[in-house]
Amino acid sequence: MCGRFVQADSLQQLSALLDVALDELSPPEARYNIAPAAQVVALCDRNEHLTLAQYEWGLIPSWSKVPSIGQRLTNARAETIWEKPSFRSSIRSSRVVVPADGFFEWSPARSDGPRGRNGKPVKEPHYFSRGDGQPMLLGGISSVWRNPADPDDIRQTLCLLTTAANTTMQPIHHRMPVIIESNDVEQWLTTPERDAHEALDHVLSPASEDVLVEHVVSTEVNNSRNDGRHLIAAVDERPTTLF
Repeated sequence: MCGRFVQADSLQQLSALLDVALDELSPPEARYNIAPAAQVVALCDRNEHLTLAQYEWGLIPSWSKVPSIGQRLTNARAETIWEKPSFRSSIRSSRVVVPADGFFEWSPARSDGPRGRNGKPVKEPHYFSRGDGQPMLLGGISSVWRNPADPDDIRQTLCLLTTAANTTMQPIHHRMPVIIESNDVEQWLTTPERDAHEALDHVLSPASEDVLVEHVVSTEVNNSRNDGRHLIAAVDERPTTLF
């Protein structure tokens, strides 16, 4: 799964990598601990033009009567996305790419690992990024939701796609985000609905084994209210205390 990620330098890198203008949005601030329900920037195709837009993280299907369903639809499994009622329309016609500097995942608590305020072991956070220094391009799907009780409440929402872990991820978690290579972005965003399933299944595979690097980071990231570049800095693996 993917429960937290970073959008900081990746937005400027994406602009250079794919020749997408950032001036279509107000300059977004760097954020180092993005959690579900936050507003995030994603790349989409609108009228055959690659555009950056703001989305709420947590997919609300267009047919939903209430927005609370978005709290549960932050990630979607690539293996079942073509059939699940909540996702199948979006994967065929409303795909997005979410630029990220990297993402966090947690390994199980262990007796010699970090400890919380109560002295008990807590899960240990790891930060994953691309080893080549390029922005990480996360595959996602989106939906526009209109509140049936309030015509002025219109939300663009998204969720991130996950696939089986590669060998870099496996010691930490059995799932990983779908990572799209830059030469697959245009196909991912623009393939017509009728061709999508057959043409895009290969994009949903685990990342190559040499794509990711990881290191242990501070347990400060466990609290989604904390932010700042220090959250992605490597720390040693001696026991620490969550505060």
